[in-house]
Amino acid sequence: MIVDQGRWAALGWDDGWAQAFATLPGLPARVARVDRGWLRVLRDDGDLSVTAPTSGDAVITGDWVAFTADGEQPRITAITSRRTALTRRDPGSARPQTLAANMDRVWIVHSVDQPLRAGWLDRALVVAHGSGAPPLIVVTKADLGGAGDVTADIAALAPDVEVATASSVDGRGIAQLAEQLRHGHCAALLGRSGSGKSSLINALAGSPSQLTGEVRAGDAMGRHTTTRRSLTLVSGGSVIDTPGIRALGLWEPARGLALTFRDVADLATGCRFSDCSHRHEPGCAVRAAVDERGLAQSRYARYIALSDE
Repeated sequence: MIVDQGRWAALGWDDGWAQAFATLPGLPARVARVDRGWLRVLRDDGDLSVTAPTSGDAVITGDWVAFTADGEQPRITAITSRRTALTRRDPGSARPQTLAANMDRVWIVHSVDQPLRAGWLDRALVVAHGSGAPPLIVVTKADLGGAGDVTADIAALAPDVEVATASSVDGRGIAQLAEQLRHGHCAALLGRSGSGKSSLINALAGSPSQLTGEVRAGDAMGRHTTTRRSLTLVSGGSVIDTPGIRALGLWEPARGLALTFRDVADLATGCRFSDCSHRHEPGCAVRAAVDERGLAQSRYARYIALSDE
């Protein structure tokens, strides 16, 4: 067997995963795609299809799994614990839905020709922070112009989050993003339909690995060219693409809220009551900051709206 150590490293294999698999039955692989009872998994020596388990925890794109090649069809024997997990509330039920696993960063993708909605950005940041992986906001289609204004608007809404600009047309920002993926790092992409996620992946991969679709001129919304969550090897690391997401329900958002609204969380340490809801309690430091104009009313209102979910 020819082992491609470069490919293995790009998948994110490290001493920690090696230790995790030391006691698991079967061979290690990383899940690139989940589709109707089948998994596409990646190894150092190639890709293969494996039967998805019918019981136990669901397998997610980005998972590291152990499988056995005994018999006619390879099958999963174990799923490792996840280091990070990008989870939202399932739009069709009151249950969690995990979108991606074991990413090192979450790239929130927004294009310059889409309206910037504060509520959606807040939700994306809460979900990203809650995953355990730090977020990066990527402003795409910078070749259309106006990226500076969009970046400034984002900075006003999310002052503590790093923002990058990129264009898959003229290549600006692609090398800087690729550098973040070196040495087996993985980024999960989160964005609305038409935000340019697939084009960004193609630019990073240097080949048309993802389909791309046209964007409607009226509202800058695109067709769902990505229909399944998939992991693609690029630039010495990998990216996990997700279908365009409009609904971002929150699941157990406390950690993500505290990290997204760090200013509110810091103020809350001065509240009289440890369980202060920051609405009508006496001695609320958050409300006092709003009244004294140290905290914008609009930001406070967005925080309260998300806290009610």
